[in-house]
Amino acid sequence: MIRPYEQADAAALTAIHNTLFPHQPHTRQSWGAHVDGILRMNGRAWTLTVDNTPIAYAAILPVPGLPGLVELEGFVAPTWQRQGYGTRLLTHIKEELAGTAVSQLSYPVPHLHTPAAHFLRKNGFFIEHEERMLELTMVNGQRSLVNDHQPPTTSHMQPATCHLPLPTAIPLFCQLYAACFTGLPWNQPFTEAEVAAMLRHREEMLFLMEDDAPIGFVWLRPQSNHTVQLEPIGIIPAKQGQGYGRALLHLVLSHLAEKGVTAVTLGVWANNIPALHLYHSFNFRQTESITYLAYNLHTA
Repeated sequence: MIRPYEQADAAALTAIHNTLFPHQPHTRQSWGAHVDGILRMNGRAWTLTVDNTPIAYAAILPVPGLPGLVELEGFVAPTWQRQGYGTRLLTHIKEELAGTAVSQLSYPVPHLHTPAAHFLRKNGFFIEHEERMLELTMVNGQRSLVNDHQPPTTSHMQPATCHLPLPTAIPLFCQLYAACFTGLPWNQPFTEAEVAAMLRHREEMLFLMEDDAPIGFVWLRPQSNHTVQLEPIGIIPAKQGQGYGRALLHLVLSHLAEKGVTAVTLGVWANNIPALHLYHSFNFRQTESITYLAYNLHTA
């Protein structure tokens, strides 16, 4: 039986999850909060049961800025795998989404040799894109490393960063993001409502200013007390290729070093060679590669 997820499923699904993903364990409470978060973001979740016992789970979560795209997650208990239950659950999801605004399912895998990747590719998923996850460890000598990469400034290039009040920052971010990324494969436009729902404090958004005009931005997303993710970061087209991206990164790292941040992470599409070159020049190192598999519902 496949039915909508219920809170009573949390204990059984937590145990299955922790068996399959021991390095990413959940408590019953954290699992319940995880699924509740998906449902609050207009996602959906299902449980597959045998004799009223949960043995499999799947959920979809809309991706902000990409209407029609939802990210898929799910699993089948080890003793019930290779018996058609995963295919049955996936088929149910496709049927549930038929005739809706959802046009594509997306699922991230660390590489194409995982059981999930084999299963999804067998069921019509294709490689959509690859992303590199990078990390910079901010050690005691980080301040000197940042200074070593300080870009030269001239009378024509004296940018600075600033925070702005949220009522100003939110629409400005959306405007700058569209200017930076429209037409590029990694474009993921945000609505003001989406930004307002996710941006908690004005300090999480830094704007690069030159002569009081905004020319770039970076969204600082705290992952823990001492780790921050940069996502997204951009420079307007008129200022690209002139060292402003390097200037922004230098200013951001200096800012974070002063705040006591010990690690900075970010994600870059594998074919965004200029961005990868910039981050590697600051000693960012690749920690993992993620391949996004996709399934087109309306053309299947």
